[in-house]
Amino acid sequence: MTKKIVKIGVINSAHGVRGQVKIFPFTDDFFSHSPITDATGKRIFKLTRQGVKDKQLIASIDGITDRNEAELLKGVELFAPASDETSQYSLIGLEARLTDGNVYGRVTGVHNFGAGDILDLELDNQKTEMLPLRDEFVGGIHVDEGYLVVFPPDYVEAKE
Repeated sequence: MTKKIVKIGVINSAHGVRGQVKIFPFTDDFFSHSPITDATGKRIFKLTRQGVKDKQLIASIDGITDRNEAELLKGVELFAPASDETSQYSLIGLEARLTDGNVYGRVTGVHNFGAGDILDLELDNQKTEMLPLRDEFVGGIHVDEGYLVVFPPDYVEAKE
């Protein structure tokens, strides 16, 4: 049986000339995960934290020694073994469906600004929306099936 993996970040760009990369993390404890792999689980990345810049982690990767090699990794999604409990970052990438089964959007992030967890959704019309991760707005979470159920509020449109 293969162990389930979850996306914990993505390499955004090269940083500097010595092969370092900038990583957008989907979890606060990014460097505590091991092993960190690509989506297939076959390529393992041994990362060393070098710093933080603009809310992105800066890391060196064993075997990557120059900027050209680092640039080839742009867009690589990073994964780690899933824990037994459903974690916030395991929600990223899930379809957000309405109760009738229609797709409303996709979860692109989970944030907490101090008042509880908030789902960041990209809607099918390319707009974004945030919904509190509370029972009034989010129903069943089906990570294995790739979706969760949302109850978006009714909006009042301004009259012109």
